[in-house]
Amino acid sequence: MDYLNPNPMPMLTSLTAEHTLLEDEDLNQLNKCFPNLQVLNLVGVGLKDPKIHLLKLQTCHLEIVTDPSSLSLITPNLIKLTIKCRPYLAAIHVDAPMLSHFHLSLEHVTTLTAKFETLKTLWLDSFYIGSLLSELPITKTVQNLTLDSGKNAPTNEGDSKLTLGKVFTVFPNLSSLCVKSSAWSELEACLNPEGWEILDGRIELKTICAYLKLVDPSLTFSYVACVLDQCVGLSLVSLLIHADVVDAESNTFMSKCMARWPQLKWRWGIWSEYVKDTWITDLQIDEHPKTSKKLRL
Repeated sequence: MDYLNPNPMPMLTSLTAEHTLLEDEDLNQLNKCFPNLQVLNLVGVGLKDPKIHLLKLQTCHLEIVTDPSSLSLITPNLIKLTIKCRPYLAAIHVDAPMLSHFHLSLEHVTTLTAKFETLKTLWLDSFYIGSLLSELPITKTVQNLTLDSGKNAPTNEGDSKLTLGKVFTVFPNLSSLCVKSSAWSELEACLNPEGWEILDGRIELKTICAYLKLVDPSLTFSYVACVLDQCVGLSLVSLLIHADVVDAESNTFMSKCMARWPQLKWRWGIWSEYVKDTWITDLQIDEHPKTSKKLRL
């Protein structure tokens, strides 16, 4: 990258590089040439062993298309970080004490070294999301968590390692949890209503959002019951049902849920793989679900 070879540009605060192969020395030059970068976007880039050391950086977006052996960030003022790496990243080291938003998307990581002192919002997207959780330190500051495990996530108990018990152990003070469809299927695969532990995180949780396929409505309802009966602090439940589910089955499921937990506020929606989520209604069960026309999909 010849444009990293000129004299330093201390006034430059934002840099984007897309769809190019970077050598490690290119990143070293970047660290030297642009010491006051506040925004760095490296999208669709090939990297081997990247090290980013930028003291003023506040926002960083990395989409890596190769299999680097490691990734290291030393960014004391970083607030928002996105890392997307397919399929494999052996080790990640993040030194970012001010980080508050983190989106991590990768299939597998062997080692993740980080200390999250101010992290509030976290999005985890990984085929081995249960194993990834095991690599994360217990983080009491995270309040908003999204779980996604890709289109081909494990859906049987033998392969899946994702449980809500593990989630609440790592993030004991969650107030909002969103579970995408693939991750929800993993949770259903490990359903064990008798296996809940006494976890403080269940009391802190106020809202939950889940994306459902209703492949087995009875199993899905059993897991919904397991969650809602245990998470006693919940006030808002948002459930999105896949667009391919027939209306009668969706309406039956919704009616059954609202009749079982009348004290909760319910939101219902429709989701599909390539279409924006559609919210049908915001409902509290002050209307009888069997007669409410708002339940029509």
